[in-house]
Amino acid sequence: MKHSGTALVVLALLSVLATQAKAADEPAVCRALDDDASRLACYDRAAGRARPGVAAPASTPDAAMVTAAASPPPVPAPTTRNWWTAGTYTPQTFAERWELDPGTKDGVFKIKAYQPTYVMIGNWRKNTNPNPCSPNPQNCASGQEAYMHGDAKFQISAKTKLWQDIFDSPVDLWAAYTQQTYWQVYDGKNSRPFRETDFQPEAWLTLPLRVGPEGLQWRMLNLGLSHQSNGQNDPLSRSWNRVYATFGLAAGDLSVLIKPWWRLPETGTSDNNADVGDYAGRLEVQAVLPYGANVFSATVRNNLKNSSNTPSRTSVQADWAFPLYGQLHGYVQAFYGWNDSLQNYNFRNTGVGIGVSLTQWR
Repeated sequence: MKHSGTALVVLALLSVLATQAKAADEPAVCRALDDDASRLACYDRAAGRARPGVAAPASTPDAAMVTAAASPPPVPAPTTRNWWTAGTYTPQTFAERWELDPGTKDGVFKIKAYQPTYVMIGNWRKNTNPNPCSPNPQNCASGQEAYMHGDAKFQISAKTKLWQDIFDSPVDLWAAYTQQTYWQVYDGKNSRPFRETDFQPEAWLTLPLRVGPEGLQWRMLNLGLSHQSNGQNDPLSRSWNRVYATFGLAAGDLSVLIKPWWRLPETGTSDNNADVGDYAGRLEVQAVLPYGANVFSATVRNNLKNSSNTPSRTSVQADWAFPLYGQLHGYVQAFYGWNDSLQNYNFRNTGVGIGVSLTQWR
């Protein structure tokens, strides 16, 4: 019985000490209350007296709650999504890929995906071109050694923003580099040569827009300058410079890029391929659609001509990326038409390739 009485006394003392400790902390909490009656009742309770007729607040916020209420809301980070997150496909929206909205803008000098980056270990073409030639006599190479119908093809492509919100406007300045290489990796007899490499640097201004209904909305306008060449000496040298506009439209997950261009003219013997526009085209339309864990793309080019001297020529390319593992994707590409490579800009061909892809579409 003595032990029980001692325990009760100890418990009573601990309760009193706890109450006093809580009361000592309450004035700081009371000062944070906005309501006058609640604040006065809090002080009375801390002093050990209660005011008749004034109800005590149902609960007193602790210091953490008061601090959280007084703190400003956090600034949201730029919205970015990965191609794959924990094995789940999370495609970027059109606005995210092009950083069109304030919440999607991600600063400057960061490497971003542009056109697909891929390696096709099997790239088959129906025809080969032993006599690449252009209207310029200095750019005709007859009797070239025949190359194999099957080779490897790879492309690397990246963009970066150079200037964001130019002069406090929503306009951004971008630059990009794309390189496409054809490698006769299976031709061991001739030391597996690189058949051709095309280089394409470019720069453009992006103006975000919101024109039209959500069903199919005009979301951006790009104005750019592009150079493309194959880095060869005559007679195999090919190059051209273009100014272009890109009209970007979005309809849900579907994005459509309409891109007309105008070739900057060259004169005399410096023009390696005066008729490149008649074959490579003057207008390109590309549609990209994520579907489940897959991405489909179709690109159509046309020369905008239809006469006896220059017939209409259309080239078509279809691409399909499908999941393999993590950020590695299977990649299939089919092609029909002209300008499969710059050296063969005026040579019609058909082919298909298969390999792997590392980034999503632009």
